[in-house]
Amino acid sequence: MKKGKILVIALLALILGLFLGSRGIFYKNKKAEISVFVPKEAIAGETIPFNDIFVKVAEKVRPAVVRVETESFVEIENPFGDFFSDPFFRRFFGESQPPNVPQKRKVVGLGSGFIISPDGYIVTNNHVVDEAKKVKIKLTDGREFKAVIKGRDKKSDLALLKIKARNLPFAKWGDSYKIRVGEWVLAIGNPLGLDYTVTAGIISAKGRQLQLSEYEDFIQTDAAINRGNSGGPLVNLKGEVIGVNSAIVTSSPGGAFMGLGFAIPSNIARKVITQLKSTGKVERGYLGVYMQAITDDMAKSLGLKSTKGAIISEVVKSSPADKAGLKRYDVVIGIDGKEVRNPLDLKVEIMKHSPGDEITLKVIRDGKIKEIKAKLGSETKAPSLALTKTNLGLEVAPLSSSLRKMGYKYGVEVVKVYRGSSASSAGIAAGDVILEINRKPVRGVAEFNEMVSRLKKGDIVMLTISRGLQTMIVTLRVD
Repeated sequence: MKKGKILVIALLALILGLFLGSRGIFYKNKKAEISVFVPKEAIAGETIPFNDIFVKVAEKVRPAVVRVETESFVEIENPFGDFFSDPFFRRFFGESQPPNVPQKRKVVGLGSGFIISPDGYIVTNNHVVDEAKKVKIKLTDGREFKAVIKGRDKKSDLALLKIKARNLPFAKWGDSYKIRVGEWVLAIGNPLGLDYTVTAGIISAKGRQLQLSEYEDFIQTDAAINRGNSGGPLVNLKGEVIGVNSAIVTSSPGGAFMGLGFAIPSNIARKVITQLKSTGKVERGYLGVYMQAITDDMAKSLGLKSTKGAIISEVVKSSPADKAGLKRYDVVIGIDGKEVRNPLDLKVEIMKHSPGDEITLKVIRDGKIKEIKAKLGSETKAPSLALTKTNLGLEVAPLSSSLRKMGYKYGVEVVKVYRGSSASSAGIAAGDVILEINRKPVRGVAEFNEMVSRLKKGDIVMLTISRGLQTMIVTLRVD
């Protein structure tokens, strides 16, 4: 009997112990779950719960974000012009009717920006203020200011504004080189007129190239960005600006956000803005080569292991590239220790340099890897390979990658024909490929320029032109 009681008591004690133990374990886990803290460097050296990070970042950066309102004018045709020019109506209204003169219409635009110094310097996108006659800035505290455009850079799509104010809240630049895919970010701006909106997401990718501007190295994010966000900051969890929100990719007719937003990296933006603040313009490094992507067939012909890199199709005479010894068919696979995956990679890296900087290029030539040093010139002082208006009345450019894929090995592409010119009269059109001048092959734009420069007014020149599957010979007189 006593043994039975002892067993019952022992069993009850075991059950009670298990029950209390499970409660203890559950409580311990629950406590551990809610006691998650972010690293000290998360924001301003503070140790705070994860749920509060976004709040702290928004509170820190939001006062520096501004609403950018622009006013511009566009010309539109007189809607009644055709009505009054019709002979039938002239019989009734007479000949002295208003001519079909274009009318000016006011257009109001909206974008975002952010203050970068307490004395009122503001960063935004070039496309936000392009063609603007008036620019107005609205702060989060409700104050409004007229802004002056201190400088614009179309190639990077950045602009610098200035307002007359003091002791303003401002955002600090971060280092976009250090960002990582998967890292949390916040976008702040004025989407669709909804002022000072904060959205959160992650960095989806780096180094995106969309062919929206000449120089691109976009940060991709899924933080919601819509129309009106352009020019606003993309910030990390330290509250630092690591990008300038600039574009979205969408299939929606109304341009709705679909999780694909793009920002200009802060390291590119900061350098451009510094130059705009100092001189009102941007001077970039210049190498003096024309490059193209490497196709599978090219890789096989040149004995390359992959299609990564940029093949040089033309070297500008007397350019830094020419002086450094670069040659046609050289394949650039690296610059200053960084991999070059395609021509735009090389273009962007050169853009980050200033005139006078020395760069080191890793090049494959005849199957061997070489390192070539080049001292960059100034992009603003560089000769243009594409023609302006020539004595033939047309403009040309190097063969596009699509034309190369079609089998063109040499020649230049006609990109514009001037109305009333000899080229226009001869039937030459944009998209034609000029293969020969006076029966001599044209191997590039520089060679074309040199051959045309020797022609005199009144000379008759014979051009061999390819248009689709047809090759034609045309003659024209030099204007």
